[in-house]
Amino acid sequence: MPIKTVRFFSLMWIFILPAVFWAGAGSGLIIYRFGGEGRPVPPEADSGGVDFRQRSWTDLDIDRRGQAIDLDMDAVAIRALERDPTFNLAPVIEELGGSHFRKDIKGEVWDGDPDTAWFSERYLCNDPGFIGSYNLKCIDGFGNPGTLNTLLGGFYRIDRIRVVSGLKDPAKIVGSVRVYLGSGKSLRYGNVPPFVPGIVDVRDNREQFLDIPIPPREEADFVQVQIGEHNEDWEINEIEIYARGFVKESTYISNIIDFERPMAWGDLRWFGTRQPKGKVFIQTRSGRDDDPDVFWRLTGRGGRTKVTRAEYDDLKLAQKAGATLDRDNWAFWSAPYDFADSTGTPVVSLSPRRFFQFKVNFRPQDEDGGQVDFLEFRASEPVASNLVGEVWPIQARVGQPERFTYALWPTIRAGDAGFNQLEIRTSSIVHAVKRMRIGDMEVSFVEEVQEPHRRVVTFPRLEARDSGALVEVEFEAQVLRYGATFDVRVSDSDRPLEVPQGVNAGDATAEYEGNRVSVATAAQEQDLLQVQVAPAVFTPNGDGFNDGVEIGYDILEITGSARVCVEVLDLSGRRVRQVYEGADKI
Repeated sequence: MPIKTVRFFSLMWIFILPAVFWAGAGSGLIIYRFGGEGRPVPPEADSGGVDFRQRSWTDLDIDRRGQAIDLDMDAVAIRALERDPTFNLAPVIEELGGSHFRKDIKGEVWDGDPDTAWFSERYLCNDPGFIGSYNLKCIDGFGNPGTLNTLLGGFYRIDRIRVVSGLKDPAKIVGSVRVYLGSGKSLRYGNVPPFVPGIVDVRDNREQFLDIPIPPREEADFVQVQIGEHNEDWEINEIEIYARGFVKESTYISNIIDFERPMAWGDLRWFGTRQPKGKVFIQTRSGRDDDPDVFWRLTGRGGRTKVTRAEYDDLKLAQKAGATLDRDNWAFWSAPYDFADSTGTPVVSLSPRRFFQFKVNFRPQDEDGGQVDFLEFRASEPVASNLVGEVWPIQARVGQPERFTYALWPTIRAGDAGFNQLEIRTSSIVHAVKRMRIGDMEVSFVEEVQEPHRRVVTFPRLEARDSGALVEVEFEAQVLRYGATFDVRVSDSDRPLEVPQGVNAGDATAEYEGNRVSVATAAQEQDLLQVQVAPAVFTPNGDGFNDGVEIGYDILEITGSARVCVEVLDLSGRRVRQVYEGADKI
């Protein structure tokens, strides 16, 4: 991405960066923290009525759908799993979800016991007592060798294979070995021919402990070791498999958390590290019951019928038709949260909901991985039973002031606290709130300017008797990129420390057709828009008047960040000072 450079002439300057917004919480608030047991509790945890719940990363319960997959996990942090190059995978393949072929014949070579051995009798061409396909088709050069086949149960970057042979009788040391690595997708149990070409081909071996280094290559989930001798007796005591490097993917899925009543979700925050090439994805979802899956049984007539999880577990394999997401009661996993938003970002999963779950996915690359030390999220009782909102119009000119209307349809039941504040958060620039209507009546309001991308509006309280009254907020804004969203949350000013409740996008009114809260634009290019310099004329001579300047700029059409550079040049164009260079986001 090219560097955008703003050039101006000066000798002194003041450059002001936007402050980071942090949303507080308080009375009636529940804070869950996973990990970080040794860290100080959140500041608001000491406030009256706040329920702080510390959990360990290792508190996983499979009955509550908690799961750790290829993950390095302890009480301190979760991180991408890096293989121990000294650990022999072969004896624990079944525990890792893989399998060995022909255990009845070859089980001695991966049992971890060097006193047991796999013998050559059935593979020798000169065995006069053996009549069968191996004897009839026997040829030299690995044409019909004994083979050891292993499905690893996952993808591994194999580092080396060790073949231990001839421990009792050195005359039976294996002389020729070939190693093949690949994919196990197309394999059939019990029918695995020798594969070519091999990764490594060893001839004339004399070592009882033969270490076979594997050249750098793609990860594999299938290993085949071929034994080449057909006319010499051999015995193999162990075949060991070693891997190194990060796994392809590591995943932490939390237990499903039951709040015992529907809740509004607040901010999500975390602390962790990520190397440049490594990726860390954090996602959330919410539901109405304690199981996000629907299980299916084949009817035998080409159809399927729903069954409970327990009934599904009791079915025979041929009767199982798989599981799907319970879309009536559970939302899909959210889009990943930006890892840079670790100091606090609103949970986007549907609310109010009773059940909550999060997932952390690590995808290392080369030698770069990632780690999350702790993750927190906040929740409190909702101020309304349901909130549906949409924005109009849904298309705008990029960078130009436009008039928008946000329509909100609230469902407020008896027992709900109600609300009298509305907050708009957006990547666009909100200039001002112009009008507000509740039902058919225009109402007065107080607008609080938090920052260019955030407005808080206070208005007459909506309670249960106002349920179904359409709330419309007209405001002026500049859309800076395609797909910019207007996220709205509502709250009760009498409960200022509880989390604001998010509004779900949908059909708030038949008057507007969009049913969404995002806006499209026609611009296709990224550029700077309306660089502001204040004061326009300044005199940096040290007299205390107009010695400094504030520079502001808007960036168009970016979904992540753009490199921005601000420089000071003299009249000849020579750079005097670089004021700022960094990655800016809308």
